[in-house]
Amino acid sequence: MCKICNDVLRDAVQTFCGHRICLQCIDQALQGRESIPCPAKEEGCVDLKREEINRDSSARREVRALDVFCPFEDGGCKKTLQWKDLQTHEETCEFRPVPCPNYLHGCEVIISYKDVDEHLKECPYRPYRCQFCNQEVPLALKQQHETETCPRIPIPCRYECGINPLPREELEAHLITCPKRPQRCRYHSVGCTFEGTSEEVQQHERDDTDRHLELITMYTANMDLQSLEVRRELQDMSLERDNSRRLLDDVSRQMAEIKRSMDDMKIQVRDVKLKIVSQTERIIHVERKVEDLAKKDSVDRHARDLQVIRETQASMSERIRQLEGRAPSQGNPAVPAIEGNTGSVVPQVQQHERQLGLQDIRLAELDLRFQVLETASYDGTLIWKIKDYSRRKQDAITGRTLSLYSQPFYTSRTGYKMCARVYLNGDGMGRGTHLSLFFVIMRGEYDTLLSWPFKQKVTLMLLDQDTGTRHLSDTFRPDPSSSSFRKPTTEMNVASGCPLFVSHAVLETRTYVREDTIFIKIIVDTEGLYEDSILKERRS
Repeated sequence: MCKICNDVLRDAVQTFCGHRICLQCIDQALQGRESIPCPAKEEGCVDLKREEINRDSSARREVRALDVFCPFEDGGCKKTLQWKDLQTHEETCEFRPVPCPNYLHGCEVIISYKDVDEHLKECPYRPYRCQFCNQEVPLALKQQHETETCPRIPIPCRYECGINPLPREELEAHLITCPKRPQRCRYHSVGCTFEGTSEEVQQHERDDTDRHLELITMYTANMDLQSLEVRRELQDMSLERDNSRRLLDDVSRQMAEIKRSMDDMKIQVRDVKLKIVSQTERIIHVERKVEDLAKKDSVDRHARDLQVIRETQASMSERIRQLEGRAPSQGNPAVPAIEGNTGSVVPQVQQHERQLGLQDIRLAELDLRFQVLETASYDGTLIWKIKDYSRRKQDAITGRTLSLYSQPFYTSRTGYKMCARVYLNGDGMGRGTHLSLFFVIMRGEYDTLLSWPFKQKVTLMLLDQDTGTRHLSDTFRPDPSSSSFRKPTTEMNVASGCPLFVSHAVLETRTYVREDTIFIKIIVDTEGLYEDSILKERRS
């Protein structure tokens, strides 16, 4: 017996510790492993390795010589034979179960091979030859064949014209010309409902002339009414056409105004860009000043001056309140002097407060830049946390903010600069039904040192916040002919990605949205980038 399956050994092999196992069982147990514990679990057993397992010819001979019963014993076979002859016997055993030869026609009976001939004599699906068309059909379908499909079975005329029954294939032609076929009155279109044989219809038309004239008159009157209604509808359509033309003219004027506004906006954008350049220069200048102000001596000096000014102002304010509480300023000679001192100090305080305000603004800008630098990734991987999902999606629905951009990330310190762009309410084909996710190449400081067009594999992912096993992802390789992956000539290229990345029905579940937050991950395959840079250096 096999120590794994506990059944009769098949293709027996022997382990290093002397136990016998089926070849197939040990192959399955060792699949993907170097060794396994011996399944016998006896004293002296060792771990089994594939190279230490050998063919057991002796056991195989013993098994082949074993006497076994026919597997069809329950069906009536009483033979006992050696194991080696079992397969040949199974193929020829007269008690082996076989399907009825008429199974293609619908018989589902399974019978012993020896009973096949007897079953065929009584099988309800045995072949039957139709007496009318000589076609062979299963006996169980005889009635259906004769009532529905047999082309030669005689069928009487349904109009009872007295003709002898005709074959089904000839009956249709007869029904068209049958003299007793019901016909409609010629005035059926104006409302007459009479039907009968040809002779009856002719007699009806002669006898009911007055009725037919009345129907024609009523039909004509109805047509006149319908004509009036059609004319009214035409008038309404004419009015609607005129209104549409006026509306189209208004839209054309509005489009012209929008075009003028767009031209003005382009000019404004150009001016803003110029201002941004100017502001950038000023920021550089201010940064240099900040470096000077950051020196300890300068900071201490400004702090001491500011503290003196604040103490002086507080003292003066206190003295003014005391004097105002004692008596009116008229007749008091100390008041003018105090007012003069206060007037000289206030401008200094205001000047220092303005300087402090400017420094606060500059520090806030520097803090923002530090935050961007802290979240930047330089290994080709971006993890983007989007908070307030519901509010941001509503902003996208109303058109307030259609899309969001992530912080930049890089393939290395001197590598490609990239970011992600998401439309929470969808874009294009996905608008209103899906979240659309795109990958964007940005203009970087080291683009002239990089290989173009961009060729790295990109994977877009929506992270599972529940079990961590059901991330949604889509991977693509850039199309070298697309402008989206060429060297950027503006701040960023046209985005490329998936308009139908994930439906709102799938996204808006606890699996992907937790605490009104979603996580998006972008992975750029950096394989080959280091080698490409080396090859480029060698070529240069």
